[in-house]
Amino acid sequence: MFIRAIGALGLMFVCGASWAQLSLGPVNAGSVYLCKGLEKRCAKSVAQGAFRVFYRTEGDHAVPIEDRNGNGIPDRVDDLLMQLVAADWLYQTQLGLTGPLQQDRYARATGIEIHLLHFDKGSGLAFDEPTPANWFEGRPSGLFTLKIKMASQVNPLDNPTPAHELFHLYQYGYASFKTRWFTEGMARWLEQPFRKKKAVGVAPAIHACSALKGMAYGASGFFEELANKFGSEHVFSGETTQQSERFSYSDGSRVIDMQNIGKYRAVKPWLEMAHQLTMVEGERLGLKHGSWPEALQRSDEFDERLCRALKGD
Repeated sequence: MFIRAIGALGLMFVCGASWAQLSLGPVNAGSVYLCKGLEKRCAKSVAQGAFRVFYRTEGDHAVPIEDRNGNGIPDRVDDLLMQLVAADWLYQTQLGLTGPLQQDRYARATGIEIHLLHFDKGSGLAFDEPTPANWFEGRPSGLFTLKIKMASQVNPLDNPTPAHELFHLYQYGYASFKTRWFTEGMARWLEQPFRKKKAVGVAPAIHACSALKGMAYGASGFFEELANKFGSEHVFSGETTQQSERFSYSDGSRVIDMQNIGKYRAVKPWLEMAHQLTMVEGERLGLKHGSWPEALQRSDEFDERLCRALKGD
């Protein structure tokens, strides 16, 4: 198949199979090339399961080209995809979460795209609305996907940004709240199984919801303290630990640290409580989940109620 199209961002060529044909199954490399202008700026694509990663090996957005296993995919991309798949496994099979593509809000989404781009500031950005597939290239399509933009400079071997941004899609699937202490604080807290250096922010007093006002990543300490009160009595079996060991990076290191992993099961009741509050507030406001204005999602109007719900007050 060879399709030529003119998109809003310029001339673009697509060679290979369609998104629908390649969105599921084992790793599939080099089947799709998206170009915008000159051939040297082509973006290659690799897919596994629900994920498709778009990357470049030349130009400003290029990733390092090292390829230890000779599979034709840069190690940087292999490692990023491995962290995404491992995080998805952990979130769904071990923490009991419903994946974003299984949520009613995202019923029309057919997959998750990750676009690696050079960032001058920051490392990732997850979008909460499904948009036409291959949106970065301006290709019109009847298919819709969830999108993540990620810095091509991110090295997954020592950076949990892929797991962090994926978790935002989980949060968006459950709830309409985007107050930063809730989204960024919880996502930073859940980075710990993917971090080689463990650290969380300074915990505000758990009895003072007002202390969370204006916080973002530093609110991870709030969730750490809350999780410790939740308890971590669940012990994962040797079989589960063995399953986690299949997720390894290109240098042989493990993706997930399963030590004390039981405490992270607190995230399921937290998100379920946030979902319930979304439904209650949405009914009061006459808004469906997924249709809240952006300013309302990001406002602090619901902070006190959301904090108290998470604490079980």
